[in-house]
Amino acid sequence: MKYSSGTEKLGLPEYIKFGIEIEADNVQTNGKNGLYKGISAEFISNKKWHMASGFEESLVLEGGAELDSPVLTDSENTWKDLIEMCEHIKLFPGKKGDKVVVNEKCGLHVHFDSTCLTENPKVYSNFLKIYAEAEELIYKMCNEKNHPIRRGAINKSFRGLRFISSLWRTGMAAPSGRRILEQIKDGKLKVSHKKFGRLKMIASIFKMDERRYRGLNLSNIGNVKKNTIEFRMSNGTLNPEVIKQNVFLYASIVNTAIQMIEHPEKYTIKKESFYRTDINEEQKAIRFLNLIMENEEDKQIFIERWRSVKDAPVFKDIDKKGVAQGRFRKASWFEEMRKTD
Repeated sequence: MKYSSGTEKLGLPEYIKFGIEIEADNVQTNGKNGLYKGISAEFISNKKWHMASGFEESLVLEGGAELDSPVLTDSENTWKDLIEMCEHIKLFPGKKGDKVVVNEKCGLHVHFDSTCLTENPKVYSNFLKIYAEAEELIYKMCNEKNHPIRRGAINKSFRGLRFISSLWRTGMAAPSGRRILEQIKDGKLKVSHKKFGRLKMIASIFKMDERRYRGLNLSNIGNVKKNTIEFRMSNGTLNPEVIKQNVFLYASIVNTAIQMIEHPEKYTIKKESFYRTDINEEQKAIRFLNLIMENEEDKQIFIERWRSVKDAPVFKDIDKKGVAQGRFRKASWFEEMRKTD
């Protein structure tokens, strides 16, 4: 695997299948010239993308839009369609300005077929441990350079029209690394849950299941219609290059969990180095990227993302919001004070 821009393939293994949800605000969806109507709707449908309705996503009721991809593989057509979809959405600004925007309301969600992880319990365990260990770093690497994660992803916020499903909730993509590690240790990890029975449709419409609102959503594992894991933490964006980089980041974690079982000798030293906790955050970030990526240019993309936002106010006290604690050495009070000198 190696990152390539534009429509070039990333070299993802065939077993990695994924899907993308693109959200944007100030979008005219209906009406004669709406994104969801006429020639535009035909264009989207021909590419087998789905136009989310207000019943599925309240963002649409609030004047936004969401386009969901079909199941994708790493192909030139996939990346070509992604570029075209991002540009297409921009053609339909709504009533709140002359441009389509991405803002605090918008996220970028990337789904992966979970089959390649859950068929082997050791692979799945590897994946969860890597994710939980690196979660804070992933939150700082999941957006383009100089763009910290949106506050609503990890902080309690009032959701406006996202009603019924708790008007005041802990973020739309809250950290869960601490819980994952605790449950792995206690042997109590639950990756899916009992559905709501006859209330399933109502629960789906109003999103009453809070467990899906995690940076890593595991609630669909075992679902016969949607057997996926979902990375929910990234900010919304209409930059296809940023989206492609995020797919590469997440796919690298998934693939590493698999390769650690198939080629353990290749990862022994890297794994031991990554799991050390007597190191600072930058050392941890570098060792995380060394574990999941081979190419130095690829690593540079994400270490630069991390460096540009690592001290952003949104990450203050993030270890109190659900990330696994003590995974690397935090800067001392004296070191923090020196940063302001």
